[in-house]
Amino acid sequence: MRIALAAMSCDDATGIGRIVNALARKFSERGHEVTVVAQHIEHLPEGIRGIRFIPVPLSGGLSRVLFNFQTRRQFRSHAFDIVNAFGVGRGASVVTAQSCHAAGVDLQNAARRHRLVRRGVGLFDAAALNDERRLMTSPETKLVIGVSNLVKDQLLRYYPLPSEKIRVIPNGIHVDGLSLSPDPEVRALDRRNAGFGPFDFGLLFIGNEFDRKGLQTIIEAMGRVRDEHLKLAVIGGDNPEMYRRRARELRLEHRIRFLGRMGGPEKYFHAADALIHPAWYEPFGMVIIEAMAAGLPVIASASAGALEGLTHETHALFLKDHGDADELAGALKRLREDVHLRQTLASRGKEVSGRFSWDTVSKLTLAAYVEVAGVRESSP
Repeated sequence: MRIALAAMSCDDATGIGRIVNALARKFSERGHEVTVVAQHIEHLPEGIRGIRFIPVPLSGGLSRVLFNFQTRRQFRSHAFDIVNAFGVGRGASVVTAQSCHAAGVDLQNAARRHRLVRRGVGLFDAAALNDERRLMTSPETKLVIGVSNLVKDQLLRYYPLPSEKIRVIPNGIHVDGLSLSPDPEVRALDRRNAGFGPFDFGLLFIGNEFDRKGLQTIIEAMGRVRDEHLKLAVIGGDNPEMYRRRARELRLEHRIRFLGRMGGPEKYFHAADALIHPAWYEPFGMVIIEAMAAGLPVIASASAGALEGLTHETHALFLKDHGDADELAGALKRLREDVHLRQTLASRGKEVSGRFSWDTVSKLTLAAYVEVAGVRESSP
């Protein structure tokens, strides 16, 4: 098949970018002709065509608008069997919904109380909502792939879609690469870089949206746990200043290290003792499954799409209320003190992560493409 994937990015630094990059590689390995259309493209292997559009400086919303016009022109000039849009683009036959942005905006408004970030709907949100509405209601869209049942249910609530038009296919992870433990000396170096000493219990937070992913709740919970050896490493590209300020107010600045945005943050899985992810909206959450694959115990919001079908206290510790710092503090204390619980979460989480391999996910996605395009997929 001739497949086009349209997204804002294709790289190793953003969630969408990593997903598009992984799918493009898997499709190409199976003998398909793959084209990636994006504003930011990195590390595409030979054999995959990349079409890059320059973004509008200083405006994510305007960049989305321009990107949509550019993609429609490209799709009309090429005879693709499948065009898969990841939240942006016009003229797609398949739309992958990593979230329901309309539901996310409503949840954001509901979660404003007691949060450091209190922004309203800006130009980027307005553009994203418009893109989502157009993609979900376009007659050109033959199939919508939702990354979780949570996303499917929200799309059905907000848009006039028949249930049979939505296929639930989760995001994938590179299971094999995450299951390898580094040399002890490398791990020790990574722990020092993360701010963890030899006797510290190291917590890891990874996310480019500090507010939505629940960083404030983690900081508040740490303020309730009087343990000088409980440390936190924060990886992500968001502005840390208001979180640094809150940490100083709680006298936690020496227990939290902000490492900034980076490609390949998974190397820190083996440096930490637990991943913490109390997001107030998490349609899937690749980092949750990636941490499990690395054998890292996880504490996360029970509503996270990645936890669908998994079990509290077996695969992870589920938080009923993402914003309840007392609940998270209790979970942190429990995980810190209970070695058997940590071992159970590590082993059972690693075991279940295999169902999210990119091999499995790409095959499910290609099967959906075959149905839409009405062509037969040849063996690689």
